[in-house]
Amino acid sequence: MQASAYTIKHSKGLSIIELMVALVLGLLVIGGVLQLFVGSKITYTSAEALARVQENGRFSIETLKRELRDAGSHGFCAGQMEIRNHLNEDCTGYVSVVFDPNQTITGWDYSGTGISETFTMPEDLTPTGIDLGNWDSRQEDGSQLSLPPPLQDQVVMGSDVFIVRSLDLLDVVVDSNQNNTNITLGSGDVPRRGIIMVTDCANGADIFQQSNANNAGGSLSKPSQSCTNPGPGNKPPGTSAWSTDYDASAQVFMATTTAYYIGYNEDREMPGLYRMAFSSGLRDEDIQPEELVEGVESMQVLYGFSLPAPDGDGQSVDFWLPADEVRDWSLVIALRITLLARSADNAGTELVQQTFNLSGAEIEANEDRRLRQPFSSTVALRNRLIIQ
Repeated sequence: MQASAYTIKHSKGLSIIELMVALVLGLLVIGGVLQLFVGSKITYTSAEALARVQENGRFSIETLKRELRDAGSHGFCAGQMEIRNHLNEDCTGYVSVVFDPNQTITGWDYSGTGISETFTMPEDLTPTGIDLGNWDSRQEDGSQLSLPPPLQDQVVMGSDVFIVRSLDLLDVVVDSNQNNTNITLGSGDVPRRGIIMVTDCANGADIFQQSNANNAGGSLSKPSQSCTNPGPGNKPPGTSAWSTDYDASAQVFMATTTAYYIGYNEDREMPGLYRMAFSSGLRDEDIQPEELVEGVESMQVLYGFSLPAPDGDGQSVDFWLPADEVRDWSLVIALRITLLARSADNAGTELVQQTFNLSGAEIEANEDRRLRQPFSSTVALRNRLIIQ
């Protein structure tokens, strides 16, 4: 009992000074842990944002490279062919830059984004209500080439646009010409309303819009169609015969015409790389925008122009031109594409104002905390060898 009383009598608590020192030391330890946690989180967020930006940028470039290398392909035909166009050019639904079978590439430059020009991106990238006249392109006679109407309210401000054409082989076997309207198929069928090309490479090539009838899939059928149903339709029967008598040596292709541009996803409030296919005419239900990659907010394009003989050789790029300075699109042999990709969320702690040189244009991004990175590539059309 005496030992216990002695222990209690001589026990002492913490003084105020000791308690304050302990609290300060504890706060310092907690502060250090919090600082380490915050720093680690910022590092992780930045690294994740960088990885996503690089993934999106590289995937976008590779996607465009693959499409452009196949541009202007005539399937198994080695050289250029004279293609007979059966599409009704008198219809308002016929847009030459979309359906002209002999034009591989067409581009538009957004006003104010030319070489050495500075463009400040708006805070709100919603494309609704932007006048199509803001995009510049020229035809051979120097007249304005309008952006196709389906792209209204689809393209964000400051983004260039280009349309590329290619052919996709269909799994069908041609039997023989039946009349001026139909070609019978031995097997397989073709999509209704599809823009179709049939050729034997040697004697002829024809492009037309497949019949809208349900039972026309087993034949190639180009009846005259109303300009509005589905459009562009074909020329009246008897005014444009098949260019030759086809047999099993012929092959059939779906003519794919696709526009690439920077669009906007309103649900996520994010820009991205989009495409729009015109493979079934210009009916609203047939042409829907498709988002390929999110987080791409600007695309700038220069076109490699090769002078015709005797001044040019068709392999050397003599000038890199914006779309509004190209007069003959058949002489464009390459594209130089630069994309600006951004992170979906903030990746830093301070507001940053960034300016990027994209294919010669100075693009000023919004002041924010997002991470941005440009991606660039030079692509030869039809994967040809070009001399820089």
